[in-house]
Amino acid sequence: MKGETEAGNLRACCASQVPLAVRVRAALLAGLTLGARRSFNSGVQRLKTQLGAAISGGVGGRTRAFTLIELLVVIAIIAILAGLLLPSLARARDKGKTIACAGNQHQLILAALMYEEDYQVFPLGWVPSRLPAIWYRQLQPYVGRRTDVSGQGVFVCPSSLQPSQAEGLRGGVRPGGFWGFLAYAQNKEINLGREDIGMRQVEDPAGTILYADTDGWDACLYADTDPTGNVLYRHSGGSELSTKLVRVTRRSSQAALMGRANGVFLDGHGELLRHASNRIFTLKRD
Repeated sequence: MKGETEAGNLRACCASQVPLAVRVRAALLAGLTLGARRSFNSGVQRLKTQLGAAISGGVGGRTRAFTLIELLVVIAIIAILAGLLLPSLARARDKGKTIACAGNQHQLILAALMYEEDYQVFPLGWVPSRLPAIWYRQLQPYVGRRTDVSGQGVFVCPSSLQPSQAEGLRGGVRPGGFWGFLAYAQNKEINLGREDIGMRQVEDPAGTILYADTDGWDACLYADTDPTGNVLYRHSGGSELSTKLVRVTRRSSQAALMGRANGVFLDGHGELLRHASNRIFTLKRD
């Protein structure tokens, strides 16, 4: 009895050292007749031969390498595909940032309208005697932040990439416009040098802009025809240089490609602007 137990243990030990594939094949063969075994072995041999030929890539076991022409053709095809795909990917990325920017402005117009409902006036555009009170601080409680925080968050367009001023980041860029915390501005006709403009003075909410893309230098938004015109057409092929006039934030007067700018109006709707005439800044219906 003891001898049978030891023999069983020895067989189990040996079986554990045999590869699984070999044990499976042995089990299959054990259940086959002699003729079936021969057919099985013949099929396995043919499969091995075919796999070997496919792997070697040639006849008689000789490996066939790619020729130079074939390699050049493959490289050319990859280059053509990359040339077709990369611009599409860039446009898709720009479109995504444009949508995110429009979402930011939508939150800002809702915050401004709630502020106006609470105080019957819009936040301050630029009133030096009231600083640090300014629109991008006064709206912070309406987007869940404290009034001692300047801009950031929804006040920043994701496409507003400017050279970083931080130490150790030479040559790097970061979103946030010129100052790093602001990429939009408020209509110059609304509380620039005054603090009494509310919705009651606006005759054409659907035709009056409140916020739009800028390079972040100014707190107030100016029309293209204004000497300080600052609407920035950074989307749809534009850049941080895409203003109608040469800005102080530019490093040269080189011509820039004009894309489109996100703008949001006092009735809450947004638009992708190609230009910003003074007509959409005035509070009167025109």
